[in-house]
Amino acid sequence: MRPRPAPAALPHYKGAARMKPKSTPNVLTTTLLIIAPAVLATAILRSRSR
Repeated sequence: MRPRPAPAALPHYKGAARMKPKSTPNVLTTTLLIIAPAVLATAILRSRSR
């Protein structure tokens, strides 16, 4: 039988430095800011056309 090789020393894992995310608005807020004016404009224009 061959002797077992000694376990190799693995380097310690170092996590990536996390950068603070830029303060971005909430996804829901962004969605509402985009959709609300479009819905209002559609409602106003639809009522004018009749």
